[in-house]
Amino acid sequence: MEMKTLKIASLAFLVVGLTACSGELKWKTDKNTGFYEIDVPERMTMTDQLHAEASTQYEYVEQVGDVVKENYLIVLMETKESISQLDLGFEFDALTYSELSIQALEGGLATSEILTKQPKVESVNGMDCVEVDMEGNAGGIDVFYKIGVFEGEKAFYQVVTWTLLDQKEEFMPIMEKMIASFKETK
Repeated sequence: MEMKTLKIASLAFLVVGLTACSGELKWKTDKNTGFYEIDVPERMTMTDQLHAEASTQYEYVEQVGDVVKENYLIVLMETKESISQLDLGFEFDALTYSELSIQALEGGLATSEILTKQPKVESVNGMDCVEVDMEGNAGGIDVFYKIGVFEGEKAFYQVVTWTLLDQKEEFMPIMEKMIASFKETK
């Protein structure tokens, strides 16, 4: 009987030990702007070095063996009030705003390819959202981008997350979760 109990205890310890070492990400919610909130992995650190106009910026850069793992996130925000003051003669919706956002991103790349051929408007957390995947080359580095453009009550938001192209599969679930977590605060 003691041997069976010891085996069960050892097995339980092994299962708990493997679960603890599985590397499951812990997440935190950033509510710093007062306009929106977004979930990011705890391992990502806040920065101000990615984009001068971003209201939120996070990075994850870690040397793992001889490989540097990289994942970044920025949120760009433009209030509807500031857009209306431009007196453009037409109104934006999530789809037209996303088209302009993608064009602006492409303009900063040496090469680019939009992978989402027919972007569509979907509802994410009560907001219209257009998601686009694209690849590009920035400064000789091949990059994968996942972009979520949201139309909220107060503003349009561009949630842009990216990684090295060869790390796309590893970071895709994280990038998707960050975009899916985005909410405008009331």
